[in-house]
Amino acid sequence: MSSNESQIQLNKDRDIQKNWFKFIISLGIFILSFSYITTQLRYQNIFPLNYFESYQYASQIGEFLNDFYLSQIELPKLKIPIEDIEVTKDEILEARFDDTPYSSYLYDESNGEYISISSLSDEQIEEIIRYHKYQTNQTKIDEYYETSPYDQQGAFYYDLSDRDGNKYTNLANEKEDYLNVIPIPYHKKNNENFRTTVNSFASDKGLSGTLYLPKYSMGHSSIQSSFIHSTIIKISWFIAIILNVILLYPIYQSFRKIRGTTLVIPSQYQWIIEKYSNLPIEFKGIIFVITLILMKNFHIDFYSYYSVFYIIKFFIQIIFILFILCILILQIQGIIHRLKKPQLLQREWKTGFYMSNREEWSRFPIYRNIFFKIFVFTATLGLWGVIWGMSIVSFGPFILITLASIMVIPILLLSIKKKSKNLQIIVDTLSKMANNKNTSEIIVKGHGIIADTSRDINTIREGFALSTQKQSDSERLKTELITNVSHDLRTPLTSILNYVDLAKRNNISEQERQEYLTIIDNKSKRLKVLIDDLFEASKMASGAVELQKEKVDLVALMYQTLAEYDDRFKDRRLVIKTKTMDSNMYAYCDGRKMARVFENLFSNIIKYAQPATRVYIEMTYEISEIVIIFKNISNYELGFNVSELSERFKRGDSSRHTEGSGLGLSIVKSILELHEAVFELSQDGDLFKVIIKIKRYS
Repeated sequence: MSSNESQIQLNKDRDIQKNWFKFIISLGIFILSFSYITTQLRYQNIFPLNYFESYQYASQIGEFLNDFYLSQIELPKLKIPIEDIEVTKDEILEARFDDTPYSSYLYDESNGEYISISSLSDEQIEEIIRYHKYQTNQTKIDEYYETSPYDQQGAFYYDLSDRDGNKYTNLANEKEDYLNVIPIPYHKKNNENFRTTVNSFASDKGLSGTLYLPKYSMGHSSIQSSFIHSTIIKISWFIAIILNVILLYPIYQSFRKIRGTTLVIPSQYQWIIEKYSNLPIEFKGIIFVITLILMKNFHIDFYSYYSVFYIIKFFIQIIFILFILCILILQIQGIIHRLKKPQLLQREWKTGFYMSNREEWSRFPIYRNIFFKIFVFTATLGLWGVIWGMSIVSFGPFILITLASIMVIPILLLSIKKKSKNLQIIVDTLSKMANNKNTSEIIVKGHGIIADTSRDINTIREGFALSTQKQSDSERLKTELITNVSHDLRTPLTSILNYVDLAKRNNISEQERQEYLTIIDNKSKRLKVLIDDLFEASKMASGAVELQKEKVDLVALMYQTLAEYDDRFKDRRLVIKTKTMDSNMYAYCDGRKMARVFENLFSNIIKYAQPATRVYIEMTYEISEIVIIFKNISNYELGFNVSELSERFKRGDSSRHTEGSGLGLSIVKSILELHEAVFELSQDGDLFKVIIKIKRYS
């Protein structure tokens, strides 16, 4: 080739590279500008064009109204003196049955015990409630001063009224030109979202009147700067649109000139291409995906660069996006080249990362796991090296990539050491469990085979402990059952035998014989009740009962049963307080069995509730269930776990002097289990509570 031809070719190559340079510059600016346009649309910073009809401005009005309401209306109400705080009789009565909010005031530090609220007079309880309200007000005041934002408190001049008709204003006497005037409530219909938002804030606080936004800020307010900021955004957005339209022509002209040519990087950077070509095809694919992600998520907010530092950062980001764009073009050219030559793609796949390690992966799962971690660590740290390397001028990105790759080795060793330690803990725990020794819980962190195995061992360990506890409780309850059955059946039977012997004597009067026969009759009926209850409880527990389910009004059933027990409640001077969410609350259940539930619970209350107290019965909805709650003050000290009361022959009085069989709650529990309902017992001091949850009829 002659020197003229060489010079012509050289000039031609230079022209091609210049055209490529123009194309990349134009396309890069177009992408940045287009990204800015779409970003502002996505964040809804453009429309409506009038800032004073935007949701941001409506929110700032709402913040002002909220701050105004708290500082000018709500806060003065909280600052009333303690002696002016009112306490109602209902609050005093409620505190006697639920002293939870006042427990901190009932603690006697001298003996380290809690004072029973029932031992206090109404005046003492009133003082406790009043002090509690005062402390609550002080807490709200402190929270207001700690958390209240002061951004909008001085934002507006105002002429407002609250829902009680009180007026508030800070308007000056002289007239002034304002940036914006907002009537509250807002009546204009040109912006429904703005009107709804403003009126919603005003309605929540019960405020009406007029707000006046001054041209200049009065204090901490940032509304004026937000208005200027929004205006700059909109102007920049329209400039970006115009710029994109203008750039279409040079992009098209440059593309026509470079079509059919390839982008060639300078010779001093050819080693990068060589290193990239030697990478496995999987790594090339990952780099391509990362490049697409960077291109997709990269954008610049032009309006924010108002200092030297941000101007320098702005140009660095432009250089970075142009660099990424060059890499993307080179990758696309490589993909097109491989699609034109499928044999090249097949050869790279056979020598790629997966195919060259497939045999080792299939034979050694641990090796596969380690290889995977190396790949993830290298790719992750390498990516961070690229990102940070491009943003730090004093360190080259590839130096950071090299350092990141070297860091993989100690990190991997630490990971192996950690996994080995976890494996040793698992082995030691299993060894102790095999020898029936107590073990501590394995601390589990992260995910994976070792973590999942640790969780499974913890589950097994908890199962062993629970099984042992259940077995111990079962043996104890079995012993108590035998003892209680023997006692409850033997007592009336012994009485019957003794009085039969007395009735057989000839030296007694007819009146005495009739008295003995009456006692025998009562004891026989008592014995029959015990046997019938025991038979029914056993039948329930065996599941041999067939339910006749139908739509049942539990409210009506409860009141019907209450009417039957009214005389017995009056004899014990028990006052029944009922509360239902609805007048009719239906469940799909066996009406007779549910009636037995109510009967047993009412009978239990009559026998064990403290006389001359209140009994509370509530019936509410909870999602798809009906929740029934019975609360009463116990006449006996419950010195055991109340959940055991649902076991057979367990009574609230440990001396067993009451007439109960000890099977009432056991039968209730069995009936509810047949209905797949929830039965819970709880105790708070002397307050005894029964909770039933049964599915509502739908």
